[in-house]
Amino acid sequence: MVDTDKGNLKAKVFFIWGSCCFCCMIYAYIFISETKGLTLEQVDRMLEETSPFTSSKWKPHSTFAADLGLASNSDLKLDVEHKDVSSESV
Repeated sequence: MVDTDKGNLKAKVFFIWGSCCFCCMIYAYIFISETKGLTLEQVDRMLEETSPFTSSKWKPHSTFAADLGLASNSDLKLDVEHKDVSSESV
């Protein structure tokens, strides 16, 4: 794209590169969900219930262990509260 016998764009090739990067940022914002701090089972449940725009506000309703009967949902509340407190101190 920058050779004289091909495209001869010279420095204009960076506008193509920049527009591709901009399109990638828009794609990621619209189509990629926020999955930070979630297990695979919680991500699966989140993708069933929300869209990528609202995925950052989604909170898990139960854990995989609670679904299997190995733990109660009250353990989830304690775990979520503990995560909120630890993230504030950082």
